[in-house]
Amino acid sequence: MMDHNHHPQQSKRHHEQHPWLTRQDLRLAVVTGLSAGLGLLSPIPYGYYLPLTTTAVLASTYGNSMRLGIQRLLGSLMGVIVLIIFTRGLELPLPLGLGLALATTRLFGGILGLQVGYKVAGNIIVMGWLVHEQVETVWGPIRLFWTGLGIVISLWASQSIWPSRSIPTLHQQFASLLAAIEQELSTESCRLKDDSISARSPKQQQANRISLQTQLNAARQQQAMAQMELGVNPEQHPLHELWSSIDLLASQLLTSLWAIRSLSAPIQKPEKIKQLHQKEAELLDILCKQILTISSELRSAKTISYQKLNPQAMLKIKNLSCDYGQWLEQTTHDHLATEHSQISKQRFRQIILRVTLIDYIRSAIIEAVSIPSMTAISNKLQVKDSINPN
Repeated sequence: MMDHNHHPQQSKRHHEQHPWLTRQDLRLAVVTGLSAGLGLLSPIPYGYYLPLTTTAVLASTYGNSMRLGIQRLLGSLMGVIVLIIFTRGLELPLPLGLGLALATTRLFGGILGLQVGYKVAGNIIVMGWLVHEQVETVWGPIRLFWTGLGIVISLWASQSIWPSRSIPTLHQQFASLLAAIEQELSTESCRLKDDSISARSPKQQQANRISLQTQLNAARQQQAMAQMELGVNPEQHPLHELWSSIDLLASQLLTSLWAIRSLSAPIQKPEKIKQLHQKEAELLDILCKQILTISSELRSAKTISYQKLNPQAMLKIKNLSCDYGQWLEQTTHDHLATEHSQISKQRFRQIILRVTLIDYIRSAIIEAVSIPSMTAISNKLQVKDSINPN
């Protein structure tokens, strides 16, 4: 009885996880149907190649559609050129000419790195030579036209009709992760202001650490999926540069946060050390504000449209902590030099380490908002503001 009850539940969960019909399937059906109607109603012959192209090219993501489209276009172009050369130029006997044409296609397909395009080229050569041998010089270019149009329609459909949510989802995940890190740093700021606030238990800290690391891992997995939306050479895309910068920033923030958490609780004695902790808390509050601003920009749809963070917002972030550029040296000299003899060496090392970690967070944020694509724009804004201060 237990088996009979167990299997239907498993089957139900399986069907819920893998629906019979997805939006991508419905999009493919709609686009292919409309393409078939357009091809049949068009006065240009051989219109049935239009739905054949959309069926072969339209994939679940824009990046996959782009790759398949380029492969098919290069293969079609190569097939038409080889067909015309061998049928009209060389005029070899059919067995010899067809074999050499297919071998040439395979050779150039390998040189161009075509994985599926050479099959399309071979299909064009065989069809053009055996079926359309009297009109292959007309049939080939017309088929190439329908193929190009089908690729354009497929790329448009992949971005306009139920587009993939991989990129917005990734930005939301990065934004949520940064917001969670900001909450933790804000807690540390409160502890620096008031030493009566008790630290979390080891179990709570471990659970919190696992939660944040899980969010970071999930964002990295989502980034691999979003990367497929960037088309050919995604590593050169501006969004890839942005994601790499945010991923590095999140890793640096987490590493610094765990290191700060491992230090002993701050003690507000003597007075110079208390002033130092207040100064640390002020800087942490500024860093939290910077992190929240980056998180907010990541949630903005304009970031995806413009493929970068808002340069003006990033310039404001840099200006928030610009007065702390020499903070580490000044703090060490002003607050620690005179009090070194009144505190233990272990506590002194921990104070120095906390100051260093906070300054490292400041530097990491500045570096993240100063990636080359935004630095040039920020410099232009600074020059503009200096010329027109009002």
